[in-house]
Amino acid sequence: MRRRTVAAALLVFACGPTPKPPAKPEPRGLSAPRVVPGALDARRVLGDVPERAQGAGAGPLAVVASGQMVDDERLGAFVEPPPEMCLLAYARGSSSLEDLDLAAFSDEGNPVAVDGGRDPRPTLLVCPPHPDRLYLAMHAAHGEGLATLGAQLVPKDRAQEVAKAVGARGALGGTPRRSDEWPGLSELVAQRRAALGGRWEEIHRVTLALDMRAPSMMPLPIDADQCTDVVVVPDDDVGSLDLEIVDAENRSLSRARDTTSSKGLTLCSAAQIAATLVVRPHIGRGNAAVVLSRARGDALKDMSTAEVAWGATTLPLERTGATQEAALAKAGYGGGSKPARGTLAIGRRTRLVVEASASGCTRVDVVAGAPLAMFSARAADETGVVVGTAEGADRLALLVCGRPRVFVDLDVRGSPGPFSLATRKEPWQDAAFVARPLATSRMLTRLLSGPAQLLEGTPGQVRALAVEAGKVASFDENIPAGRCVRFAAGSEGEGTGVDLRVFDADDWEELDRGSGVRATAVRACAAVKARRVKVEVSLSAGRSDVVVAMRAL
Repeated sequence: MRRRTVAAALLVFACGPTPKPPAKPEPRGLSAPRVVPGALDARRVLGDVPERAQGAGAGPLAVVASGQMVDDERLGAFVEPPPEMCLLAYARGSSSLEDLDLAAFSDEGNPVAVDGGRDPRPTLLVCPPHPDRLYLAMHAAHGEGLATLGAQLVPKDRAQEVAKAVGARGALGGTPRRSDEWPGLSELVAQRRAALGGRWEEIHRVTLALDMRAPSMMPLPIDADQCTDVVVVPDDDVGSLDLEIVDAENRSLSRARDTTSSKGLTLCSAAQIAATLVVRPHIGRGNAAVVLSRARGDALKDMSTAEVAWGATTLPLERTGATQEAALAKAGYGGGSKPARGTLAIGRRTRLVVEASASGCTRVDVVAGAPLAMFSARAADETGVVVGTAEGADRLALLVCGRPRVFVDLDVRGSPGPFSLATRKEPWQDAAFVARPLATSRMLTRLLSGPAQLLEGTPGQVRALAVEAGKVASFDENIPAGRCVRFAAGSEGEGTGVDLRVFDADDWEELDRGSGVRATAVRACAAVKARRVKVEVSLSAGRSDVVVAMRAL
């Protein structure tokens, strides 16, 4: 009994009253954050550049401009260097600013020196003779953050040491020559326009500073359904120019391929593009005159000798493919094959087997999706004979004739990305197309126009000619009143340099002339009455089979 009483007492003691939780502290009122007047220290992003420059002989630092910058923002101010001194200028930013550009301009707005390299450390050294006043401007090409533009004076005899100490690029002395003072510039532009064909309007002339150690860049905005032609003529101090047009993602849209001292590029686009012209000499430092001209997109139909690039797409593959299908259906093409899809990579060739037509021509359309840009196609039959070639920025059309099956090789040289390939019957058929497939493919490619690469107008006479250097093949043709006709020629064989000329058959007035390595095209029109014309075809060297065809517009 006693044991039970003790156990009960212990149980009561163990299960005694529950202790109360500790009381919560009374909340206190929160104070507002302390605001400290001031600004970010702009000098911190310059690092040790001012000290290195001073150690090599430069004067003290002056902060020209500073502040928070976002993509495509610009900051700058005027600086007045003494006539006998060099001016060192540099822009630096926080690590979130991945690309800064720097330029020095004269009062007239002409660039005196440019460092447009794709890095966040642009540096310029401008030495006498230079303008009395320079406008220094930095541009946030990519990224956002704090940026500072600094400047220091440098004695001329210490210029090389200072440039080496801070890694100055784009160093350039002298007042740039005005573009309208360039000897023979207007004649060169007129010759290029005549060679291009079409109607062009000049929109800009500027002098661009060049340095072999860094590319020079200038904006090249292109409107929708517009072609822009660029002519770059360097002075005697620079040579072997590299000329390129890139888009906002630095994808190559076009490169100059000629070997002359003056260079030109023509870029067309169905959509608006924020492009950039990039110029870099392999030799020397100096200046170049840049002349920009524009034309409507349909001017491409009349361009006979220029290599024209089309701006790449920024749209996904589904949208570009649907747009192309709609354009082909509107042009009267039948339904295509089920698209084959894939991805093109730089340095790797993609091969597809394509079923075609042995009795006629097959149209092969390759369409790009962003970011694919600048690619080419080559079709060969089962014996390895090439029967068609084409290239494009965001799409291409390859015409294959007289082969039941071909192997299509795709290569990219701009930017990798997705593609789709579809085939359909080409309505324009002729016996000469099957007999001379490669010449036909080249000829038809010259007649394609517009972003959808369509054959416009009514098909006319087709001729197959055997042409050799030193001899001219010719024929006559009638043009109805109020109509225009385009003649195109494509060759296959060992011969090179196709020349196509069209004359008025009555008074021998030359109406148009075109030339190309393997293909070219010309245009002739009749006004109020019909006109008879004579068409001449010749080669620069060798012998080739040439297919010449016409379409009435």
